[in-house]
Amino acid sequence: MNNHYNDTIVAISSGNINQAISIIRISGPEAIEIIKKIYTGKIGKDKTITYGYIKDPNNSKIVDEVLINFFIGNKNYVGEDTIEINAHGGIIVTNKILNLIIANGARLASRGEFSRRAFLNGKISLEKAEAINSLIHAKTNIQAEIAIKQFDNKDNEIIEQLEQQLLTIISIIEINIDYSDYNDIEQMDKTKLIKLVSNLKNNIDLVIKKSESASDVYNGIKVALVGQPNTGKSSILNLLLNKEKAIVTDIAGTTRDIVEGEYEINGIPFKIIDTAGIRKTEDKVESIGIDRSINAIKEAKIVVHLFNPNQIQTEEDNLIKELSNDKIYIPVLNKSDLIKDKKNINFVLTSAKEKNV
Repeated sequence: MNNHYNDTIVAISSGNINQAISIIRISGPEAIEIIKKIYTGKIGKDKTITYGYIKDPNNSKIVDEVLINFFIGNKNYVGEDTIEINAHGGIIVTNKILNLIIANGARLASRGEFSRRAFLNGKISLEKAEAINSLIHAKTNIQAEIAIKQFDNKDNEIIEQLEQQLLTIISIIEINIDYSDYNDIEQMDKTKLIKLVSNLKNNIDLVIKKSESASDVYNGIKVALVGQPNTGKSSILNLLLNKEKAIVTDIAGTTRDIVEGEYEINGIPFKIIDTAGIRKTEDKVESIGIDRSINAIKEAKIVVHLFNPNQIQTEEDNLIKELSNDKIYIPVLNKSDLIKDKKNINFVLTSAKEKNV
């Protein structure tokens, strides 16, 4: 992979918006030489800050008054000479400085390139790089907490332990093959080997399960609203999101494609998926929507199966329940405002009309 690892990169690390202070970061072997060309202040030692002006070397015009942080050597986040320019935060001024740096030998960094260099320079683990990215993009407090927990590298230690277990198993197998005739070598029988491999598999499964749970919380737990046409799926979605996301009519089969929205409960995001009503149909477009509904059930963690008081249970309802065997399955009787006697009903009762969800 050609990642231009030996060149010098630059980016606006504070975001390209109007703000009080903007930060432009330069990193790489030519960082100091580039700064010398455009900066009037003192070139500082490692972990020092100096004051001066950024000037255009072509006409000696002052571009901005700045403070510069110097991180010389490899004892910093990136692991190479890194300079951070603290400039006044106007978009025009910030981009002028950025373009000056590029014109004098730097390259605009690609997305995540500073962290990639930190990883390649051995300053952070791959897990830490992922945690940083997760923290930056966290939308809820719980997502941020999950990202922070990854900073302690415990997950990396667990992966290393699994790797060691696997290497031990491989070593035992190889020794038993190569030195099977030696009496001082402990012989590995099938039962012992199966026990070791089974233990390794169980540990791997635990890591995967933990990772999937964290992924659900971070990316959003998928909830599929499914059922026959006209059971109120779109009305429920609109009510949860507090906006008209899906079209609602009395005509069966109005929803022909997947409609999604995000809903948050106690800091945990849920992706609510309104699906096309599942029924037998000759309409090709509606059939495509129904196929997508079935796929949505397969991908969801939670399946909310909606019924209304007047419908007859069909083969399609049985299919929904069958597809939900490994899911959290919630049967919901919508339009409960139409029911007079609500005793002995084994459904969650809702009424989109009465805004009771």
